[in-house]
Amino acid sequence: MPDAEMDLRLQRLLFLSDGVYAIAATLLAVELVLPETAADLHGRELLGSLLGSWPRALAFLTSFVFIANFWVGHNMLFHLVRRFDGGLMWLVLAQLLCIAFLPFPTSVLGEHVSDPVAQQFYLVSLLVNGLMMWAIWWYMSSGHRLVDPDFSPRIIRRHHLISSGVPASLVLLMALVVLGVGRLVNLLLAYLFALGYVALGVYEGREPLPAEEVEESEALGGAEPRDKRRSGEGFGRANG
Repeated sequence: MPDAEMDLRLQRLLFLSDGVYAIAATLLAVELVLPETAADLHGRELLGSLLGSWPRALAFLTSFVFIANFWVGHNMLFHLVRRFDGGLMWLVLAQLLCIAFLPFPTSVLGEHVSDPVAQQFYLVSLLVNGLMMWAIWWYMSSGHRLVDPDFSPRIIRRHHLISSGVPASLVLLMALVVLGVGRLVNLLLAYLFALGYVALGVYEGREPLPAEEVEESEALGGAEPRDKRRSGEGFGRANG
C-alpha cells in the first residue's frame, strides 16, 4: 500500500480521536443549567441556587481534567508513531469507546461524591482507559512495530513507565476505597494524581526532540522547518 494512503488513514484516525475527545471533554457542560424553579430568583436566593449546582460543576471540571490528561497522553504517543496498521486502528477505537463513556461515571460521582460505589465506578472507568492507553503504547512499541526501528529503548521504557503508572495509581486508590480509608481524601488524591500528570504533560511538551529524531528528520527533510517536523506531519515518511 502506498505511503501516502497509509499516512491518510493515520491522519483520519487522529482527526476522529480529536473529535471524540473534544465531545467527551465538554459533554457535561450541557448539564450546567439552573433548574426552571430558579428562573425568577434574585440576590441571595439566586446565589443559593448557583451554589446548589456545585455537583454538576464538579462533574464537568472532573470530566474535563481527566479526559484532557488522556488526550495529552494520546498526543504524546502518536507523536512517536511512524506506521499504521489495522490492529492500531481497532485499539484506538476501543480506547475512544472508553473515553466517550467516561462522562457518565463522572456525572454519577458528581452527584454522590463520598459514596464508595460511585468512587469505585469512576475509578474503574479511569482504570480501563489507562489500561487501553498502555495497551496502545505496548502495541506500537513492541518489537518497534509502529515506531522507528532505531528509536531509543530508553525512551520506550520511559513511556512504558508513564503509561503503566496510570493504572497502578488507580488500583492503589481503588484499594483505599475498599478499605474505607478516608473516602473524601481518596477523591482528593485522585485530583492530585491528575494534576501530577498535568505537570508531566507540561514538562514533556517543553522537552526537545531526542537527538536521533532530530538527525533523522534533518536527513529526510533537509531544509524543512523544525516546527513542521515536530508537528508530526511527516508520519508517513518512515513507512515502507
